[in-house]
Amino acid sequence: MKQHLQQIDVVKGVAIVAVLLLHSFTRKELEEQYAIFHIWQAVPLFLVVMGLNLGLSIRNKPQHLQQLYTRKYFTKKAARIFVPFFMVFILSILLGLLWEWLQGERVLEFSTYTWVGVLPITGRGNYFITMLLQSVLLLPLIGYGFSRKPILTTLVLLLLEVAFQVWAAQFAYFEENSYLYDAAFPRYFSAIAFGLWLSRVVWQPFRWREFILLAGLGIMAAINLYLLEYGELKLESVIRPGWQAQQLFTFGYAALLVWLAIKLLPNFSNFIPLRLLAELGKASYHIFLVQVVYFGLANQDLPHLANVAVPILLGYLFYRYEPQLLFGS
Repeated sequence: MKQHLQQIDVVKGVAIVAVLLLHSFTRKELEEQYAIFHIWQAVPLFLVVMGLNLGLSIRNKPQHLQQLYTRKYFTKKAARIFVPFFMVFILSILLGLLWEWLQGERVLEFSTYTWVGVLPITGRGNYFITMLLQSVLLLPLIGYGFSRKPILTTLVLLLLEVAFQVWAAQFAYFEENSYLYDAAFPRYFSAIAFGLWLSRVVWQPFRWREFILLAGLGIMAAINLYLLEYGELKLESVIRPGWQAQQLFTFGYAALLVWLAIKLLPNFSNFIPLRLLAELGKASYHIFLVQVVYFGLANQDLPHLANVAVPILLGYLFYRYEPQLLFGS
């Protein structure tokens, strides 16, 4: 029976709290706190973990192309991703109608983007939902390729990411449709690749060779992050502005953080802070959905504690009681 790694849930718990803080602080506040090395790593951490979970799911399991997209697979994904999304989608319509009636402020919005995961009340980070929908179709194929030809699959992922970034930087369409770029899953192919390789070493004891390699990649990535945010390094001709700190040469930092968490934290612990973070990690998707709607209504100037506590409380309750909401007691 496959053993569960509590560390993965802890990383996800830290990442979802970082998401809420990221959406609470102003850019100036984030820059002053050097958030590029912590809060701004939320999404890269999630994507590296996504690749790690993919690698663990295919570990020691024969992969067959004709068995990638089965009814069981889509049923499983529907339960984990689509059902919570549709519940929040319907709830956001009802909440939006009530808000408009009471406040006289229009908050509901429907467009062509609604079909790709944009909620009727949309707030910060909605693009991640659209990325998740793409991952449902792309991850099985990536996992299949990695199980057969790991090095070739890694090279293909890296090349596809670079090609997409170069193409997108020259494609004027994204100037007026930035959401489609923000939500493009190929932007994170190298983060997925990092996670896939991490899945091969998580059960192994500490090895200096791995540490030196990951530390080297992580330090180089940290230097790039600093130069991109505070130095003179600019990549506008290759990567669209606003996302230069999330790319092939910076994801090594998030990968190092995930590896350190797995190696330094226990597989299971009753230590209350770790258990709380692990619980938040398990509920991270539900919390994320709630925070999209929350930040679609709430003002960023609200107290940071409220911006963190309210989505966490409502999202965790949603996670715990979703089955009862669907099927009753």
